[in-house]
Amino acid sequence: METAAFTIYDASAGSGKTYTLTKEYLKILFLARTDDAYRKILAITFTNKAVEEMKSRIVSSLYQFSIDDTSDKAMDLLRDVSKDTNLSITTIKDKSKAIIKNIIHNYAAFDISTIDKFTHKVIRTFAQDLDLPPNFEVSLDTDSLLQEAIDLVISKAGDDVNLTKLLIEFSKDRTDDDKNWDISAELLKVAQLITNENNAEEIKEMSEKSLDDFGVIKKKLQEEIKKLKSDSAEAGKNLKEYIVSKGANLASFPKYFNDHLNNIEKNELKDTQKKYFVPEDIKILKSAKDGALIESIIDEILAQLNMIYEKLGKLAMYDAFLQNLNPLSLINTIYQEFKKIQQEQNLVSISDFNKIIHNEIQNQPAPFIYERLGEKYRHYFIDEFQDTSVMQWQNLIPLIDNALAGQDDYGQKGTLLLVGDPKQAIYRWRGGKAEQFIDLTKEDLSYNPFSNKDKETLRLGTNYRSYSEVIQFNNAFFKQLSDKFQNEDYRNLYENLSHQEINSKIGGYVNLSFIDVPEEDDEVEGFDSDNDSITLKDKYYLNQTLKTIQKCLENGFEYKDVVLLTRTKAPGIKLANFLTENSIPILSSETLLIQNATEVKLLIALLRYLKNPKDDQSKIHFLYFIAKYLQTDLEVHDFILFTKDKNATDLESFLKTIGIEISFKNCKKKSLYEAVEVLIATFLNDKVNTSYLQYFLDLVLEKDVKVQSSIADFLDYWDKIGFKKSIPSPEGTNAVRIMTI
Repeated sequence: METAAFTIYDASAGSGKTYTLTKEYLKILFLARTDDAYRKILAITFTNKAVEEMKSRIVSSLYQFSIDDTSDKAMDLLRDVSKDTNLSITTIKDKSKAIIKNIIHNYAAFDISTIDKFTHKVIRTFAQDLDLPPNFEVSLDTDSLLQEAIDLVISKAGDDVNLTKLLIEFSKDRTDDDKNWDISAELLKVAQLITNENNAEEIKEMSEKSLDDFGVIKKKLQEEIKKLKSDSAEAGKNLKEYIVSKGANLASFPKYFNDHLNNIEKNELKDTQKKYFVPEDIKILKSAKDGALIESIIDEILAQLNMIYEKLGKLAMYDAFLQNLNPLSLINTIYQEFKKIQQEQNLVSISDFNKIIHNEIQNQPAPFIYERLGEKYRHYFIDEFQDTSVMQWQNLIPLIDNALAGQDDYGQKGTLLLVGDPKQAIYRWRGGKAEQFIDLTKEDLSYNPFSNKDKETLRLGTNYRSYSEVIQFNNAFFKQLSDKFQNEDYRNLYENLSHQEINSKIGGYVNLSFIDVPEEDDEVEGFDSDNDSITLKDKYYLNQTLKTIQKCLENGFEYKDVVLLTRTKAPGIKLANFLTENSIPILSSETLLIQNATEVKLLIALLRYLKNPKDDQSKIHFLYFIAKYLQTDLEVHDFILFTKDKNATDLESFLKTIGIEISFKNCKKKSLYEAVEVLIATFLNDKVNTSYLQYFLDLVLEKDVKVQSSIADFLDYWDKIGFKKSIPSPEGTNAVRIMTI
């Protein structure tokens, strides 16, 4: 069966995407003349989990094909492969044995990887050509490097006059806005723009601007803001005078409308305050004797208000721009330090991978870094294409084009298979662009970037995963949603290309509930009447969620069958706290944070005490742990009271009497990792294998080995970035999952 050089599968959720990928991969293996065709195939996906799933699916399929007692599921796939390849089942079974044996002996050449891993491989291979040290290390912790760069920039305050002035102004602006004077957190947010592909062009333009250039822009903005404030205040005054000049009385309007005009005149109008756009918005008091007169001038009042709103809108934009100008003007300075740190530490940030290749292959008809790789791979599979970033795709095009344009020694042409679903695009924030997928599916050849225009687009139209009610709800929902899109491509996608056929699973359940919250209600089930830390609306939502979970349990489901989705983290935290109080086991991003583990809290408190023995808060924290878990003679309160004022030597002596031997002085002399090991052996010996503790130890080891961090250095890193680290979500836990969309 002849296949196109370039095949695109539009695969909605549950439509058999992995099955199709596996089948197409196996077809190439079985049609090849040799048993090592997998060496010529590169399959790319986004996550390590997806890589593992695809590898195991292919290997297990080959294994099932090779044995006599092939499972029913594998037999269905075997028949499909046989039909598509015109090979007999016996031939495929015999070939499977040879192929799987070859893969076992050459597993490293079985190339299914994440796109980042592939890019790393390219960069590593051509490090010298790309002016990189051949033994560079990859840094996954980009934020840590950025924070280090920011600290270096701030440390130059006092040496560079312009930089010092800018940093002081930035700190003053923050304190004027009642924010923390410490600007490092704000600078980190801005610095993260450097590593985001979405901002690559803008960052490139800004890199050419000096601090003086930003100073000129700032001065101009301040002048414009001053003028706009003056003009809008004058316009507000003129509007009041106009109303009076027409013989109308301002007292004929409600107080809030007069307050509105006064706020405009005093430059005190807030964005949240009501604005007036149509005649119905402006009310006239019933007692007013000049109602008819006011109605005759309402159109002019609205016209003048509209002009004022335009000025205020421009003022708000300039104001917002001015507030962000100080951190933005430092972006180039931070970026230079960021690059310098990488060079000094022999590092390459993972965020730079795509940029390095992109900069190298631009304007090269046959990029040299692909010459060797181009001969290696003849077949390409790209999964989740809707999340491939623009830069990643542009980097792959020359390599794939080389394969599609030629044939191997046996006359077999190269192929590309893309699988994706624009509706599932979730990585726009990091450069992913679903429009790339939509454009490639169009018949217009101008959207096909390859010299070989042989292309085919196929839709996987049946949802094999979901029950009929869910599929039918989605079909109806997408159809209704389609006319809300202004973009024609998206309108067509949801109206004509999103319908899925149902499978044999009949049933399922979809329910949309809208909760009516009364304006006042002192008593809410499950909450104290004096508990005002949670809003009335939240109380109703939390209660309804608990009832729904309990109903699911009554219907035979388990906790692990339930997932709660929230738009942001804040409601997720409220849900987690409420459900925990009601003895519902939960699993969320918050529960996976290592900073929330009791063992990690103890170690951080002990490290803080080692750094500063006068840190009473940290001292009491680890004494509380000892009192609660490592002794039984005294009540917790009495134990802390008895030990909190003891110096290090006396405390060591006392701890020895209850079986805890530790020398804080010796701990300080050890390396960071050795010190933490001693603390764990002393206080947490029975919990050494917990996942939180192991992950924390890995973090400590990385900092100790790579940058020889001291205890103070590690605590500084922890307070800025380390506390955000979390362990991977454990499989098989019977708990309700809480996550953001």
